[in-house]
Amino acid sequence: MGLGLVGALAGPAAAETPTASYKGYYTGYGHPASITGSFGDETARGISAGLFVLDIEGEDEDSLAYCVQFLEEIDNGAVFEELPFDGISNVDKVELILANYYPLGTGPEGFELETDGDPTDEKLMAAATQAAIWHYTDGFDLAPEAWENNPKVITYYETILAAVESGTLEGLGGGKVTLTIEGPEDVDAIPGQLVGPYKITTTAASVELTTTAGLTIHNEDGTPFEGAASDGDEVWLKAAEAGTGTLSGVASGLESGGRVFGGEGIQDLAFAVVTPVTVPASIDLTVGSPPSTPTSSTTSTTKPDVPTTESTVPQSTVVTTGATTTTTPQAGGGLPVTGAQTALLVAVALVLLIVGGAFGIAAKRRSDGGSPPSAA
Repeated sequence: MGLGLVGALAGPAAAETPTASYKGYYTGYGHPASITGSFGDETARGISAGLFVLDIEGEDEDSLAYCVQFLEEIDNGAVFEELPFDGISNVDKVELILANYYPLGTGPEGFELETDGDPTDEKLMAAATQAAIWHYTDGFDLAPEAWENNPKVITYYETILAAVESGTLEGLGGGKVTLTIEGPEDVDAIPGQLVGPYKITTTAASVELTTTAGLTIHNEDGTPFEGAASDGDEVWLKAAEAGTGTLSGVASGLESGGRVFGGEGIQDLAFAVVTPVTVPASIDLTVGSPPSTPTSSTTSTTKPDVPTTESTVPQSTVVTTGATTTTTPQAGGGLPVTGAQTALLVAVALVLLIVGGAFGIAAKRRSDGGSPPSAA
């Protein structure tokens, strides 16, 4: 019988040398699966393989574990002390399995553990993951015949081993889970306007983004941003109304590498433990009110109705010396006579009178001087 921890559900243990109490198999997906395989020349059939439960000192919740040293039987309540994680056989390969497969994941693209939604698939993935760990820690080989093992367990097991040997998996690394959200500062935004970009930087595989009411997340072209964000993603925000909204993110991942618990005199039974953690981050966006629409006047005055007639004829006033004359233009669009035009007519008339007078005098003189003398 064997087991080992793949996910601790709380933060690091508080004690200087923590201990862990064994609580049996994890049954959240039902009873563990039974597998058949061999440890070198010895064939083992009907082995229960799956996750175990540990109560680790200083943790708020129970942790899940896989066995990294095979034993036939473990007593409930057995207590183990924490040991150096690097003491595990083939620790680098065990770490890759813990970091990428059930229950922390289903593997990267090209090495995924595919499921058709069958509720029993979880325990089959757990059994295959345990078998793969034993392959590297105890020299275990899962029997490849379908009559010996569930075909899905065989497929999952072979996929995990192929992924480890491919060199493409990323391990725990002992690194920290980090998350930052950076965006523009001193934004002069109004409702309905896209504001951004807001850049996501994280060491986690994905980040779940949420916003407060009235704030929505978009791509640069304005289409809705859907799904989880990844490291380097950029998003834009849009507010429905004036006020302050918040974009929040939560990154989930593995921190502090793995942990191992074992006991002297119990064949050094060890449990490999990894600790999933969540890291939050947020950023605010303040949006102002849109500018008011300008009008032609800040005040309005109601004017009384002015009666009008269907047709009016405009009049012009002509000023002449000593008199005021009102003229009405002719139908057809003729212009009214102005004072300048009247003066011009008077001047022309005077010229004509003078010219006419001159012609009259000249004629008289010709008459007087040109007639023949009368007879005596």
